[in-house]
Amino acid sequence: MKVVPIVISLAIIGLLIWLNQGNDAAETGRLGGLSLLGWASIVTVTLMIGFVAIFRSSLRSALWSRRDVIKTHELIRKLTLPELKELRLDKYRGPAYPHPVIFPERCIGCQACVDACPHDVLAIVDGVAAAVAPDLCMEDTACQAECPVNPKACIVINTAKEVRSLPTPTRDGATFQTNVPGCYIIGDVSGVPLIKNAVKEGAEVAARVANDLKDAPAEPKADFDVAIIGIGPGGASAAAAASEAGLRYIAIEQDKILSTIDLYPKGKYIFFKPDTKDWVGGLSVAGLGLAKAKYGGEAPDDSQEIVGQIPELTSLITEHLPAIRQRLIDKIPANLHPELYDIVSDKLQRELTKRIALYLRGKGQGNWPEVYSLHFAPDSDRLISEFSDEIVDRLETKIPGDQRENILNVWLGTLAQKGVQVNENESCKSVTPAGDGDYFVINTEQGAEKTPQAYNARRVVIAIGLRGAPNKLRLTNEDLKASIDGRKEAKVIYGLSSPMDFRNKNIVVVGGGNVAVEAAVDLVAVRDGAAFAPRAPADMNRVTLLVRDYLAPTVKFGNKLQLYTCADDGLIDLRFGVGIKEMREHELVLEDVKTKKVVATIPNDYVFALIGGERPNRFLESIGITIA
Repeated sequence: MKVVPIVISLAIIGLLIWLNQGNDAAETGRLGGLSLLGWASIVTVTLMIGFVAIFRSSLRSALWSRRDVIKTHELIRKLTLPELKELRLDKYRGPAYPHPVIFPERCIGCQACVDACPHDVLAIVDGVAAAVAPDLCMEDTACQAECPVNPKACIVINTAKEVRSLPTPTRDGATFQTNVPGCYIIGDVSGVPLIKNAVKEGAEVAARVANDLKDAPAEPKADFDVAIIGIGPGGASAAAAASEAGLRYIAIEQDKILSTIDLYPKGKYIFFKPDTKDWVGGLSVAGLGLAKAKYGGEAPDDSQEIVGQIPELTSLITEHLPAIRQRLIDKIPANLHPELYDIVSDKLQRELTKRIALYLRGKGQGNWPEVYSLHFAPDSDRLISEFSDEIVDRLETKIPGDQRENILNVWLGTLAQKGVQVNENESCKSVTPAGDGDYFVINTEQGAEKTPQAYNARRVVIAIGLRGAPNKLRLTNEDLKASIDGRKEAKVIYGLSSPMDFRNKNIVVVGGGNVAVEAAVDLVAVRDGAAFAPRAPADMNRVTLLVRDYLAPTVKFGNKLQLYTCADDGLIDLRFGVGIKEMREHELVLEDVKTKKVVATIPNDYVFALIGGERPNRFLESIGITIA
């Protein structure tokens, strides 16, 4: 409410009274030029005008406020009728506060939304995302922005907050071809962060290139049918499929084969979600997922007890096991047969025993020898053959994941067995469509000497990762070599894959994201699933974590908890607003990032610069690929 009209009205009345003072109202019945009644009328009318002005002003404010509320309400994201129908709901009965909703039929289980959420609202359940803790949602719409499918499988409702999706290269989802004819893009860089999807796309794009060139006129100026840039899971799958299809290919990797997997910490379990869909591609998963207790222990099972009561059934399983084992072992790289032979045998025996026990439970209870003789024995050969097909198919196509080391062993063995050749430590600098024919010119730099190379290929498959070249600290002597344990080593490292290679060292980690936080914890502690414990004194490092401003919003709650626990216990020296001013061979000079004043000089052996990497958008745009 505004009081200005009242003040003005009272001021006018006071002015009139002052101008007319000096008259004796008691004798004349008049005050100035008006009677007392006239003055009363003027005062009344003036006050009424003031109150009308106040009322109109208040009404106008109320209407504007109401309109803003209505406008905001209209912008709040709600589930539409078609979406409710897709979710098989007549009305949404969930909470009224902001939270994510998952469409299971759309979700590909890529875990992008789970990784994007900093509050552990989402998790992968049965191969698809699920809002397991909606009450923890802080209206962070990164989950929806990161979802790679269209229409989105993850949406945040009951919010008016804008969702800003990340830019992605233009490509045809069916053919993987970009807006540059003859240039294809697959894997992470396409906007779908899923190993399983990358491997599938790699095989499919190789088949598409082979089909495209089958009826195309010959191109004498091209030395290769296809150039594959980036040999992660997608590129390796494409190279293997191209080799099998008889294509002339050149495979180029700036680091080493499968560096995407190799950069994960040792012992890390890598998920291939979703495990509800078949594995397809040039890289096989036969030989993975065989070890027990990948998820912290297997559920109690009485299958062996049931089958053990039927001696002839035990003999039957033993009799059929070699043939089943041979079917699976043939799909595993030959160099791994000695290592995996016994594991495969044990896994197949357990799986076949469980499957037969499940069948017997469905036919009866209690007297298992009788149930066996009535329902299984008469058709045992057909049933075991059917069960064997199910088990072998599951172990070949429905593997949820495995440890980093096992994945590398199987996939590197697969590539070697197929004779796939890859140019490692060769960086692609440009891809240019030729002006005098149906081919591309690919310019690269090879090895530490950066020897220039050039290749002519009719088609190009871009399978590079999202990270690209790591971001640098921008120190004048960032390539400094330090004497550590009697040998010269690079002082600045841009990734940590083997934390236990570093023991009893002075280490600084730079960064405020999940990778930096996990690395700092791994250098002072030993993980066991979600739990962790400090390293033994002989293995303990002295770690300082430098965060330029604050931890990234995407840092997981569990990572924050572990970091602050280590900091509270004195295992990590956590410093915010501090950066490196000067790097020397055995020490660092630290500064306040705002004032640029020196805050400390500390002993140092290694610096881990885990501050992300440059997205490859500039490289893609140089080819002519548009970023949408």
